[in-house]
Amino acid sequence: MGTPASPVIQDVEMFQEGEPFENVAARFEEMDTSETQWGWFYLAECGKWHMFEINSNTQCSLSSEDIEREFRLNPQGCISFATTKFNYVLDFSGMKQTNQTTGKQRPIKRAPFSISAFSYICENQSIPMPSHWEKVNSEEPYQLIPLQKETNEYKAVASYFGKTMDSNQIRQIQRIQNIDLWEFYCRKKAQLKKKRGTSFINENMLFHGTSTEFVEAICVHNFDWRINGMHAAVYGKGTYFARDALYSSRFCKDDLKHGSTLQIHGVDLQLHILTKHKVMFLARVLTGDYILGESKYVRPPSRDGSLINLYDSCVDSMCNPKIFVIFDANQIYPEYLIEFRLAEAGVNNRSSPRSPDLNRQRFEKQVLQLSGLICCATRGF
Repeated sequence: MGTPASPVIQDVEMFQEGEPFENVAARFEEMDTSETQWGWFYLAECGKWHMFEINSNTQCSLSSEDIEREFRLNPQGCISFATTKFNYVLDFSGMKQTNQTTGKQRPIKRAPFSISAFSYICENQSIPMPSHWEKVNSEEPYQLIPLQKETNEYKAVASYFGKTMDSNQIRQIQRIQNIDLWEFYCRKKAQLKKKRGTSFINENMLFHGTSTEFVEAICVHNFDWRINGMHAAVYGKGTYFARDALYSSRFCKDDLKHGSTLQIHGVDLQLHILTKHKVMFLARVLTGDYILGESKYVRPPSRDGSLINLYDSCVDSMCNPKIFVIFDANQIYPEYLIEFRLAEAGVNNRSSPRSPDLNRQRFEKQVLQLSGLICCATRGF
């Protein structure tokens, strides 16, 4: 559920991890007097305990008082509630909250409520994850979820790729699920809206070509040109994104890891089939208000000469921008990883797609050539 900016109880633990519920309930009963006011809390993403309360932003339908009332009626029962995004179940016997959509669970607890025992920890409300995410595991830094070709999500990404490339070249599309990067991105978006005094901020889906060696670092830490490299700095020293997949494909490096061992006349030969597998990101980018870039820029220039009111990004053209330079990683969410292969006769070869047997034909040709060389060697030529 959403994390309201609510007080957090500290230094009060009413049960030990793994302790049988019967023991906990008995202790609660002993302590439960008319003078004690009880509160219910869940463990938020920030690692702090937050009190359940009805929140107008997330439209949470449950308060701490509601939970306490239900608990007194049935200390080992369950209750359901909802927010704008998800449905949840609170299990008193297991002291846990379960998201019925994602399956994610988090601990809950009951503890004495005292104003003097609280301090405000999280100023920002937590941001719900996208509703289409699946198999979310907050214990992992990120997850790669392969998309099925028949889904609308796959078709949408492939169609976007296919505007300037042949979508038949796509081998796999994976959705990147990184809760931390998503929250950073959403908070940055809210910040820019507040800064501009508007409810709308320019947001684009843009491509970024790279090498496979940088994929994991980007999925974990986001884009960083200081680490991932920078092919050019014509429009500023930042991370470059392109409107067209074709342009970004120029910066993708081949993944040449496919090999075979061949034995001819008792001789083992290691052959490498050079299949050009490449990777490209399709990222969600807050381009905001942009300005024509220059190579000297290490951040967007000022809009009015001050050190505060800056542009949000730089571009190659104000009339028809095709290249965007981002200087703040929080304006980027790496959303999809596209693995593809290039056609032999040009990148955008739609009318004559590359034959799937081409590599096999080359392999057979290599075999015949090597076979002839070995035969000559065994005959003394």
